[in-house]
Amino acid sequence: MIQNAALKQPSVRVNLAAKKKLDQIQAQTDLSQPALLDRAIDLLDLEMRSKQFSQDMADLVSQPKVLREYHRIAATFDGASADGLDKK
Repeated sequence: MIQNAALKQPSVRVNLAAKKKLDQIQAQTDLSQPALLDRAIDLLDLEMRSKQFSQDMADLVSQPKVLREYHRIAATFDGASADGLDKK
């Protein structure tokens, strides 16, 4: 019998130490291992995006002329929203 590729669950190899930690976390929660892995991947993605954002902001701050232009554009958009909220 040939399995439909779309129905087949993907396999991921992990080392024994990671598997043991996964088992321990699962025992402490009501989450399945695939749900825990999904959460871990989402958290790692968030961490990577946060680090990239921090680096981008550091690059922006290191260029005063570009930073002034950023603030000018941001002020234009803040004014265009006309919501009366001060974004300071």
